[in-house]
Amino acid sequence: MRRSAPVLILVLVLGLAALALFWLPRGSDYDRSPLGNKGLELWLQSKGIPVVRSDPHIARTSSEISLRIVPLSLRQGEAVASPAGEEADETDPESSVQESSRYALPTLIILPKWRGSVSTDGVASAAGLIDLTDIRSELDRIGYSDLSLDRSEKGFEQAHPRLTPDQPVSIALYNAQTFDLARLPSSCKELARTLTGALLVHCENYHHAYLLSDPDLLNNHGLALADNAAFAASLVTLLRGTAERPVYLDTADQPLDSEKPVDEGKTYERSASDLKRFFVYPLSLIWGTLVVVAAICFWRGACRFGPALREASANVELSKTAAIDATARLLRLSGNDGRMAGQFVLHLLADKAQLLFGSGAGNQAGIARLFQRLARQDKAAAQALHAAAEALIERGHVMTRADLHRNLDTFRILLGSFDLGSK
Repeated sequence: MRRSAPVLILVLVLGLAALALFWLPRGSDYDRSPLGNKGLELWLQSKGIPVVRSDPHIARTSSEISLRIVPLSLRQGEAVASPAGEEADETDPESSVQESSRYALPTLIILPKWRGSVSTDGVASAAGLIDLTDIRSELDRIGYSDLSLDRSEKGFEQAHPRLTPDQPVSIALYNAQTFDLARLPSSCKELARTLTGALLVHCENYHHAYLLSDPDLLNNHGLALADNAAFAASLVTLLRGTAERPVYLDTADQPLDSEKPVDEGKTYERSASDLKRFFVYPLSLIWGTLVVVAAICFWRGACRFGPALREASANVELSKTAAIDATARLLRLSGNDGRMAGQFVLHLLADKAQLLFGSGAGNQAGIARLFQRLARQDKAAAQALHAAAEALIERGHVMTRADLHRNLDTFRILLGSFDLGSK
């Protein structure tokens, strides 16, 4: 069983690693990066505003959401960072803006600002900013060709936009990205602004679409600055109105459905019930085979060869018997040395006494106690063994060869007849 301990530890570690990978949410690295949206989701939920995220397995309809938030991604050149595991959407880039009018659904379009390297490096600098030309090209493609973008070069600057007259806030932005107020079309109206440009724009051609020029007002990096978090909550509350339906954070820019499919009902959120899928046929055959193999391995290691011996008493007895036989032969070959035979018998009896009564029992008192214990098993055999041992110890050196051999054989046979297990 001791050898099986490393195997059990390895299986436990692999199992924990598999569970960790199973429960790890996809895109978590991006969600918690400076450009991610996890902070916005948690912040809105803390304010009592329900939030649902885009999922490729779930079809969303306009009737079940109150506001759609779409971070706009570039379709050419170097795109902004996107959640891990989500590929770029191949649908028409105008879909989210057009759907806002088709379904009369308030939609907040967030323009890009940072390159994807910022989400991995965690460092926001001027080198990580997207070229304004690429963003203007994207505005042309979604139907806002009349809008012009500017970007401040003053580093961090503060502004005091008012979404509602009674709720002024102080926001902070790095290289603030705004719409040019001087070139703002007459059909468009700014709803929030800095001293030099517009942050939030609403145009008549897409009545339900709103454009936010700077994503730092809603991403993880920006929410930690000044009153940006309060501005984000006020903005979402203003756009969703009094509806109690959740806010839809659409990081994949997936088209909405006019009607939800009839067979749609699974949320596909990971839970413990999903583990059942790993035990259905034919995977159940694999798991069954592994269980059988593991059972055979444990049986072979733990049961087939028996439990580990605590002490090798049986081996000691065998070795002592063999030693007696070998010594008898040596005595015969050495010319009938009775004195050596007497010393051997005395030492052997002392070893037996120490085996039974401890290391301090290898003396005359211990040998006497040994014979008393043997007498309780077989009194006559114990007396005969004592007589043979006494004769060999005291008179072995004067015995003839025949007497010495006879007493040694008697001593060996009688000693082997007793059970000399430990106490």
